[in-house]
Amino acid sequence: MIRKYYLILICILGSFLYLHAGDDADMLIKKLQKKYDAMKDLSVKFNEHVQFGVTRNEQNFRGTFSMKKGNRFNIDMDQQSIVTDGKSVWTFNKTTNQVIIDTFRDESFSTSPERILSNIPDTYNAVMIGTETSGKQEFSVVKLTPKQKKSNVISMKLWIDTDAMLMKKIQVLDASDNSMTYALEDIKINSALPDSMFIFHPPSGTNVVDLR
Repeated sequence: MIRKYYLILICILGSFLYLHAGDDADMLIKKLQKKYDAMKDLSVKFNEHVQFGVTRNEQNFRGTFSMKKGNRFNIDMDQQSIVTDGKSVWTFNKTTNQVIIDTFRDESFSTSPERILSNIPDTYNAVMIGTETSGKQEFSVVKLTPKQKKSNVISMKLWIDTDAMLMKKIQVLDASDNSMTYALEDIKINSALPDSMFIFHPPSGTNVVDLR
């Protein structure tokens, strides 16, 4: 689940690289940081289609992802939720009705928003590979490839609505030849998300395992 959160966040913020594709590295980093400084929170709904590399089996998932500065995020999927307020982390398994509570450790969350936002320019190369049309809408397609040879991600393709300058689709190919496609909708930035969204209150009857 953390991996899903990492990929979604990387791809949404990866569109900022496209916005400044002609800049040199130093200028891009400065503009990226400026963009982040102005972003207080973000929320998005997504549908995920997975095709497994070995079996070629396919699965579909859907969920919502929200984040707020201060290492706060909330991911809600069909079978699991992960919520953190930057101090505690709640992992709720809806199938078993169990929630595990642990202390948020910044060094353990190398995929936290603050780290991802500051590391994108050093981690990925962005290349414009063309445009695609869906209906009457045209999308710019950008490919991200990791700079490090040892990476769980081989490549990512981003479909960007250049009118709204927002991500609409993401395709991820990982090292196991699994393909994950995310369709994004209802993207909201700086919508004043309440702090209560990043604190999890277990439903009545939930088995609580507190590791703090």
